[in-house]
Amino acid sequence: MLLLLAVESRQAAAQAGRGLPSGFRADVYASGLLHPTAMAFGPDLRLYVAEADGSILAIGNHRIVKVASGFATPLGLAWYGGALYVSWTGRISRLTPLHSSGSFGRRDVVVGLPTGRHQNDAVVFHGGWMYVGVGTTCDACRESDPRSGTIMRFRPDGTQPQIVAHGLRNPFGLAFRPGTNQLYATDNGRDDHDDQVPDELNLIVQGGKYGWPDCWGRNGGTHCAGTIPPVADFEPHASADGIAFYTGRSFLPRYRGDAFVAEWGATVGGVDTGHIVKDVHFTGNRVTVSTFATGFDHPIAVVGARDGSLLVADYGTGIIWHITAR
Repeated sequence: MLLLLAVESRQAAAQAGRGLPSGFRADVYASGLLHPTAMAFGPDLRLYVAEADGSILAIGNHRIVKVASGFATPLGLAWYGGALYVSWTGRISRLTPLHSSGSFGRRDVVVGLPTGRHQNDAVVFHGGWMYVGVGTTCDACRESDPRSGTIMRFRPDGTQPQIVAHGLRNPFGLAFRPGTNQLYATDNGRDDHDDQVPDELNLIVQGGKYGWPDCWGRNGGTHCAGTIPPVADFEPHASADGIAFYTGRSFLPRYRGDAFVAEWGATVGGVDTGHIVKDVHFTGNRVTVSTFATGFDHPIAVVGARDGSLLVADYGTGIIWHITAR
């Protein structure tokens, strides 16, 4: 049964909070979910959550309500123009609230995106455009569809499709840095080179080439000429996924403008990697990466809340964690 918690679960909080910096605490925002994959706050102040079984939930007023279903592996949620957009396997759908009934009308605005080993991931809006990461159909190959391994953009009604950048194996998380036109994307590196290929955080530029499948990291692999290196590296196989820039005021000032990245994690060759939330700190042109929170199973999505806290969705446990400053 779904359960929204109003009080802290001490045992669970100790588990997720054991690696938090001094001055932070973690409690349970919601539990009992079935593999949450993406989150977005709506104009009604409820938290909307996608689940791996294809359901879309709305959390608020101490209730969890299923508002839509039937989406094959939804990995992206975003509100724009009073509608909720869902990025799922090969498609992007727009859910429009029907206020008279409390339900949503549905229309597929993008169809036929290439899928295979990966699919389309997060969706974000900026400057009247809808941006989406489109993963590759393989680990390392030559794709027949030029849309594979790209960042694409569309108008909100799905028209005017454009490829913004390519050479990205699985650009899972997308976020615009606040106050700028800078789009950042997490990317999962290829798996067939043991522990040589890092996951990445990339600054996306129009027409940019990011190296997949041949080049990775900073001049790793081959054919790196003309490609754009990442602004930050993460551990190989960490599965750097959801990303959110911190815009709240409750954390210490040094965290304002930082990017928080959820690393799903994996075990490769007996070595564990990921299962944590990373803090990417920007100081001028310098970027530093550190571990912010540990104790998760498979963290996959992060989002900032209106009270200045940070929410982390753990796919593995079905818990949404609420991280606050003490």
